[in-house]
Amino acid sequence: MAIPYTVSDVDIARVSESFTQSNRANFAFSTMPIARCLDRFSGRSNATSYNLSALSNALVPNELSEWTPGTDPAGPLALGETSASFTVQIRGTRSIVRPMRQGGATFEHRLADLERNIIPIQLSKCYADIDRSLAATMVGGSFAVQEWTGTNGEGLDTPGDFSNQSPLRDLDSLLTTLRPYQNFAGMELRLYCSGKVASTLSSHPDLTGGGSGSGVASGMSRSEFADRIGSLLGVKVHIFDNLINSASYGAAATIVETFNETSTSAVLFCGLFDTRSAEFDLTSEASMDAPDGAIVLAQSFAPLVASNVDDRRQVQEYWGRHGSVAYSPRGAAAGPASDLGFFMRGVATGGAVGIFKT
Repeated sequence: MAIPYTVSDVDIARVSESFTQSNRANFAFSTMPIARCLDRFSGRSNATSYNLSALSNALVPNELSEWTPGTDPAGPLALGETSASFTVQIRGTRSIVRPMRQGGATFEHRLADLERNIIPIQLSKCYADIDRSLAATMVGGSFAVQEWTGTNGEGLDTPGDFSNQSPLRDLDSLLTTLRPYQNFAGMELRLYCSGKVASTLSSHPDLTGGGSGSGVASGMSRSEFADRIGSLLGVKVHIFDNLINSASYGAAATIVETFNETSTSAVLFCGLFDTRSAEFDLTSEASMDAPDGAIVLAQSFAPLVASNVDDRRQVQEYWGRHGSVAYSPRGAAAGPASDLGFFMRGVATGGAVGIFKT
């Protein structure tokens, strides 16, 4: 009986689907509204643009007046528009190489290698790469950094300054500017943060009710923290932990969170997200879809594992690839009410208070 030396595309797709169903929810991008788009492989260009209705169109103006039968109704109102655009790129991992002939390896051995090593490694890299794009967008130029109250140069992780800090009030005052826009159909108010940020806030007396300096002793569980801050602020809370190896990016070899590569890039983001559809179609000019909100994930194709059999070298290679980019349809760093979102300062800078002191 001949030994099968390679795995087929069908095997790769089946194992990939199983891994995706089990692990995709561990990554932040799995909660994002997705805009399907074209790239240079599927279309002529990797740039996409579309128009959105101006936010002011749906706000109650001073134009309403009494109307009675027999009289002409009020005249038409010109609707304003704003544009949104993004550019998606195809990104890929380095290959994993397997020899086509490897001793007495059976098909079962090769399938197990696919399930335990190749697919998890390559898809996890793609998933984490999308989350890096998402984190960079959340703390990037589309949104203006918002400040905490407290003593200059301190952080929310500084127990000695707890009595001067009011993180819940800080967040609530900013969320007040976003809540009216929940009246737009399909807009959901969310809070995103990483585990490191959640751990800091879950031991802060503003949430626990403990006194100054007693935050750690009166800390709460992660699930309790998510329920409490979500109910107090009226937001849906998402906490994520996924890792990267910083050595791959030329930095010191440490394993760090995607959302907390350094304290300065720590993410605590609040915004409105478009939940009218799980996916929006921007692949055709005939489409009427126009994803809105603070952040949308554009994808020309979801993460996958591609392979190639090289008969000359007698190996089979596997790459992880995806065509994705996170973008802000509204963001222009003009303030929460215009951007439909905001992020809080991650680390103390000069006289500003951060989530972390250093």
